[in-house]
Amino acid sequence: MKTVDIVERIEGEAKLNCFWNNGIISDARIDFLNFRGFEYILEGKSPLDALIYTPRICGICGQAHLKATVDALENVYENINEKLEISEKAKLLRQIGLNIEIIDSHIKWFYLFIMPDIIKLDKNDLGIYEPLKGKRWLEACKTASETIKALAVIGGQWPHSSYMLPGGVMSDPTLMDLVTMQNYLQTALNFFEKEISGLSLENYLAFDSFSDIEKLQKDMRYFKELSFKYELHNFGKSYNRFITLGESNLFKNGKIKIKLVNKIDLSKINENEEFTFLLNQENNSDKKHTWSKSVSYNDNFYETGPLSRAIISNRKFIKEIHKNLSDSVFTRVMARMDELAFLIDDTKSLISKVNISEESYIKPKISLLDIEKANGKSAIEATRGSLYHNVKIEKGKIKSYDVITPTVWNLGPQNKKQKGIAENAIIGAPSIDIAKIILRSFDVCSVCTTH
Repeated sequence: MKTVDIVERIEGEAKLNCFWNNGIISDARIDFLNFRGFEYILEGKSPLDALIYTPRICGICGQAHLKATVDALENVYENINEKLEISEKAKLLRQIGLNIEIIDSHIKWFYLFIMPDIIKLDKNDLGIYEPLKGKRWLEACKTASETIKALAVIGGQWPHSSYMLPGGVMSDPTLMDLVTMQNYLQTALNFFEKEISGLSLENYLAFDSFSDIEKLQKDMRYFKELSFKYELHNFGKSYNRFITLGESNLFKNGKIKIKLVNKIDLSKINENEEFTFLLNQENNSDKKHTWSKSVSYNDNFYETGPLSRAIISNRKFIKEIHKNLSDSVFTRVMARMDELAFLIDDTKSLISKVNISEESYIKPKISLLDIEKANGKSAIEATRGSLYHNVKIEKGKIKSYDVITPTVWNLGPQNKKQKGIAENAIIGAPSIDIAKIILRSFDVCSVCTTH
């Protein structure tokens, strides 16, 4: 028996194909059927045009695409032995902008996707979590909206801001601007303490053992109780392999297959199109079923995202949960909400370090338009996981531009050897509702996947 379900309430939509055996999902396939073509659009464009185009790949993680683009273009300069001077102020403003975007997305994801679906398992009445009119749902949306205003202060707008460029940022905040940003971040901090964890941020950040989950209050406690009631700590497990490509003051890069290796070689990333539609429809075979490619590192699939970052960066509370409950839905969601707490604390600290007397932008001595031939790569940590950009420039124009998003890592199709990460995680689910919760635990983004 086969069940086909269109999973909506995500960025775009996904087609979930489930195959059953004795009431249990025995196989799963995820299809992304909307083609967008940003990589093709960028061909032949000026390199700086990518700073305008790539943030429009996604309405949620445009800031991440912007930073990945500017990092890749600055890597172009490095590769022609023209390393740019970037002020500490510009570096801070870039990271602050990315952090704020992730905070906004974590809050929305938990309340717009995770909580409603899990509560539906328990009862029909969503109460204060009901979309569009429930008290907590509205509070969460307001908190996210207020928080993202902090990004607009330095980015000029959100989404699709383009204030970063090689050499720094086109942003020069005043002391009042920084105070305003701190006030917006305080809204997120207050909401985390009052409604998400029911604990002071300081007390929450001190968690370091599995038993600390019993101290959770409010919505994280409610999530925990429902998760254990419906065995979400047993479902959603995949290969238990993790990768983090990017680094920041909060995140370390590395991978875990059997043991942790804190060294990433970007040349070992490989994309596969065996099951991916081709633009020339005449060459498409029956086995091609999605616009998503699959991506592996050294010939293995790895999960990326907040759970990967927590384990590789040695966040003790999540490592202890993972040690007991592996890479389950419960562990994956807890890792993301745990990361929210650390990001709020870190971002407030970063804002306090901005020196407004420093330069925001130091102009490169060479224009990208004058570069005959070069390439640049970047890897950063976006909301859903690792984001990779690879640009090749010839005669001052973009020859090719390759983007590999977190959703390609997590939700891409199988290859000859193994199922995709999310596809494998869905196998064993006892219902389509549980299967969709597993899918959403990775935070599906169709538009990023089929960029």
